[in-house]
Amino acid sequence: MRSLVVSAVLAALASGSASAQEQDPAPAKPRPVKNVPSLGREPKLDGNLKDLPATLTLKPPASADASASFTGRVGWRKDTLYVGVEATDDQLQAGDLITLSLFFPDAGPTATGYVFRFGFDGKRASPAESGTPEFAQKRVDVGVQRKDNALSLEVAIPARAFPRFPAEEPLALDLCLTYEDVDAAGAKPPAVSNCKDGGMLGEVLRLPDDFRKGLKLKPPTSVVAFESHPEGWLGYGMLRYPDWVEADAPLTPDLLKKLVTTKAVEAEKAGVNVPDTLSLPNGTPLLTVLSGESPYSAQGTCDSDKELRLGLYLVKGKTAQRVLEWPAATCALGRATSVVLDEEGALSIGYSNGPTINFAWSGDHFERTELGKR
Repeated sequence: MRSLVVSAVLAALASGSASAQEQDPAPAKPRPVKNVPSLGREPKLDGNLKDLPATLTLKPPASADASASFTGRVGWRKDTLYVGVEATDDQLQAGDLITLSLFFPDAGPTATGYVFRFGFDGKRASPAESGTPEFAQKRVDVGVQRKDNALSLEVAIPARAFPRFPAEEPLALDLCLTYEDVDAAGAKPPAVSNCKDGGMLGEVLRLPDDFRKGLKLKPPTSVVAFESHPEGWLGYGMLRYPDWVEADAPLTPDLLKKLVTTKAVEAEKAGVNVPDTLSLPNGTPLLTVLSGESPYSAQGTCDSDKELRLGLYLVKGKTAQRVLEWPAATCALGRATSVVLDEEGALSIGYSNGPTINFAWSGDHFERTELGKR
């Protein structure tokens, strides 16, 4: 993961830091890495694993109490991850489930994994508590074969169905397979899995950089992770707001709002004076997005736990880059009463409680400055 660079260290703390390091337990050893192999051709999703070579296999640890077992196979081709599963069960029933989860541990502190479920009749709905979006579930495809007490699956997971994954760091991946067995009414033998607590036992998989390069995404250097969206891609930096957007269609104000926030706020309803668009001196458009929640939701009161945010995005065709993220309404500042961008690229935001915040255009984003109109 990206390291935090410390510019200066006080000499007086050096000896104390050394002592603390000596007392700390040894860091955990890095997990062994298994590279996901490339497939020579696209597998046919028919549940027959002959076209999915067993170059990389996943198995759960042996368990005397389990009444089911499985072996998984993994490979990739172009922009898709392929997973094959061969499972045996002493009593294969409709309630039996194979759960497949993906998680990229180096995708950032707010990244989560996705969960997909399958039965002998094919794809099942992901559990609501997993947070797996419906569009990702729809993009996953599966072929199934069932014979007596044996079940075979071939699953295709395109990158557009992935959870958030690193933009630069190695594509380390926890791929968890779990067989949930139901033998009879009220009976539930222990599930068998190649993972524990959401992580693979003893190893981690890695997709090659060529997989990511094949997506042909070209974000700014501030982006550290990618995340798919039903209508494009999002690029995240160190904050929880998208730094960059690549849409499937030319960006409009409505499409941008749909991409960068789950619930855009209308300026008029929030009582702020924020235009939908601004223009840089060279004519490049900037689109505004309001998100969050206004602290002035009740008459005559202000909730300090709420904040309305203003995002400014520089738009070029199908892509947009966030150039400013700033409060549009807080209890301290009040509501934004004016947002003005002059012919020299100086931006000023005035607030109902009195202050005016000024910004200067630095070439690819706005920086706060004390200069400007008062």
